[in-house]
Amino acid sequence: MNYRDRGIIKFSPFLMPEHRDMLAELREQEDDVALSYHDDQRYEEWNSIILKAMEFALYLRIQYIQNHRFQSVIGRVHYYDEVNRHLRLKEKGQCKFCYIPLANIQSIEIAEVSR
Repeated sequence: MNYRDRGIIKFSPFLMPEHRDMLAELREQEDDVALSYHDDQRYEEWNSIILKAMEFALYLRIQYIQNHRFQSVIGRVHYYDEVNRHLRLKEKGQCKFCYIPLANIQSIEIAEVSR
């Protein structure tokens, strides 16, 4: 006798549609990431990395939060607004710009990219 246990799927007919929607929403909320506070020292480190990348036309790898999810992008700095703390990045291999507020950034590093 070959019996396959379907796990939680076998109880699916007993759930009401509202329960399924609530469970899906709960799963999405569990994956949400909250913005963290960065001190001035970290902003100064990022500032020096960004200015170095602008001077030598280096690629940066930036991890940031958008819509409560982590996003990662590799590109060159097109424009850096220190007053409003905003970064405009041109993605590598595309003609697309990313507008990233510095408050949303989690990490910045110089990317080792083969040209």
